[in-house]
Amino acid sequence: MRKAVHMAVTSVIVGLVVSGCGGGDDGKKESKPSGGAGKAAQQSPSSGPSARGTIIERSAGSWKSIVAAKSADDLETLTVADGKVTAKGPKLDCTGTLEPGQKGGEDEPSLTLSCKGGSDGGRGQGTVGMKGDDALAINWKGPEGGFGGPIDSFRRAG
Repeated sequence: MRKAVHMAVTSVIVGLVVSGCGGGDDGKKESKPSGGAGKAAQQSPSSGPSARGTIIERSAGSWKSIVAAKSADDLETLTVADGKVTAKGPKLDCTGTLEPGQKGGEDEPSLTLSCKGGSDGGRGQGTVGMKGDDALAINWKGPEGGFGGPIDSFRRAG
């Protein structure tokens, strides 16, 4: 029963994190072209983020945590290149590998991370999800027999 409740809470948290935690639109409005030129500039539905590649391909680059590090076990930055991951925090220095995976027919790669410099904060193995090309979240499994691990959320740096 407790595991089911934890999974429900984790699902809600992941949903909020991946959706941007209500970050708003920063006052920016989407501009829509008008007239005949607008039709040529509009993208077809198949050219959305998933059409541009897998999560492993789209996650390449530098990422910064959406929350400030509050403890030595937090991650501040994440860098992904060719499926290899490096993550750093106040006292953590971690490396890992992204492996392709699917869940329910959706792209859901797994990340195995190994950290030096202290406790890994309940990390080790997790799954990576993205919303668009600028929001990335990692849902960590946590310790065996536990209720799951932390969720790290990142925005593209730069």
